[in-house]
Amino acid sequence: MGQADDLADDISVCVHSDDIALEQVVIWGSKPVALRALRHLPDGSLRSGIVTLSEGWSSQASLSPAANQQIAVLSGEISFGSAVLGAGGFAVVPAGNIMPLMTATRETSLILVQDEGQAYTPAAEGPAAIVVPNVTAIEPFTPVIDGVPLHGFERRVLWIDPKTGADTRLLRVPAGFRGAGANWHPVQEEIFCLEGDIQPDDTRPMRAGSYLWNPARSIHGFNEVTHGGCVLLEWHDGLWDLIRA
Repeated sequence: MGQADDLADDISVCVHSDDIALEQVVIWGSKPVALRALRHLPDGSLRSGIVTLSEGWSSQASLSPAANQQIAVLSGEISFGSAVLGAGGFAVVPAGNIMPLMTATRETSLILVQDEGQAYTPAAEGPAAIVVPNVTAIEPFTPVIDGVPLHGFERRVLWIDPKTGADTRLLRVPAGFRGAGANWHPVQEEIFCLEGDIQPDDTRPMRAGSYLWNPARSIHGFNEVTHGGCVLLEWHDGLWDLIRA
């Protein structure tokens, strides 16, 4: 079988968060949270979603996750152990590490990303979570695609899974950028638009609050363009690469 034999054409999913049904679910502890599910894994478990915590909500205890968990704060404020995370705050709790007591000091909206097999058990001791109070404090660099620097772009790597190479990144795309045409990736790619506008093609316009899933080995990006520029949060489930179609 050739490399291109199992590629899928134009199956990307794009949705705005306002159009996603709101659910009341229990994720941490026993108190429910409001969830807009972005993506489920094949077994039906949650891969990513927008979680809203009411003011005063608490996880009630420190917990140990069975699988990797990432949290990116969109708005509001939480106490995360001894850390205070507002908009732009980010935390990773690798599998088996300790997620400290989390409390919403104001109504808070965050993106949750977790790996397959997630479950939480109370735990008081263990390796600490990785906490980044403000992701914009991470030094940006200019991405290079096909040996060509993308001048005007800023990429910040928030976390890389040392076992799989999966990464989470913040990407600033300059106004007027237009892509070079259709491409695909060997891994699942999920993108949440934090600011501005962008489209992978004419049928999927994105704005702040829009979510895009490019399944692994799916061809997309037929007419990628941003008019005013944008800031994107992206995460993958393995080592990312871009292959021209």
